[in-house]
Amino acid sequence: MQEIAVPGGAIRLDRQGAGGPLLFLHGWALDRRAWAPQVEALSRGFETIALDRRGFGESTAPPDLAAESEDIRIVLDSLGVDRAVLVGMSQGGRIALHFALAHPDRVAGLVLQGPPLDGFRPDAHGADAIPLGHYRALARAGRLDEMKASWRRHPLMQDAGPRLEPLLAAYQGRDLIAPEVAMPPIVEALGKIAAPALVLTGEADLPWRQLVADAIAYALADARRVRVAGGHLCNLSHNGPYNAALMAFLSGPAA
Repeated sequence: MQEIAVPGGAIRLDRQGAGGPLLFLHGWALDRRAWAPQVEALSRGFETIALDRRGFGESTAPPDLAAESEDIRIVLDSLGVDRAVLVGMSQGGRIALHFALAHPDRVAGLVLQGPPLDGFRPDAHGADAIPLGHYRALARAGRLDEMKASWRRHPLMQDAGPRLEPLLAAYQGRDLIAPEVAMPPIVEALGKIAAPALVLTGEADLPWRQLVADAIAYALADARRVRVAGGHLCNLSHNGPYNAALMAFLSGPAA
């Protein structure tokens, strides 16, 4: 475990193994433990770096989506890593795309698991939508347990398995209490990303996430689109086929 200073606080991370560097970016309301099945499987052949993004887990830096690309750069510099494969789930994949546009020379490859895409339309609606306004109101009223119970019932959280429970229990809602941050649209810039990419979803992920993944894979210069067993958090619920898809990618274009 290491702690790296960034603006406003520090980023906590676990670094294991040796080989090509893989930087893992967890999804919303989770922390670095969400990657435990991948770290266990891959640290025998790669250097795995799983961090708590600012505002989450044990990192003390305050939540700010717009600051996370710079956090990644600082982390890589501090660890002496020139280029890494970024593996991002959901909101972590969103951050990985922004970093790839800001620092293309630092990205050896991208693995994007069901990410949203800033500027993509149509927006999620119905069962696919996340009621963030409602969740913010609950968190700011001190009703975080109620908020987490509601989020646990959301379709995106289904089929995640028991590994999800301790992660959600530890979520503190710091990002919901902080001011909202608007991220710039990047849809039209995706073609500038030259790094090889694996755009991955679970077969049971929601329709909007499948649509976004299709759009990302189409727009990127060098991407393969894969579906594996499971839902939105397929890396937790079906880590066997997920890890196999990840290894196939890392043994090929991202090698």
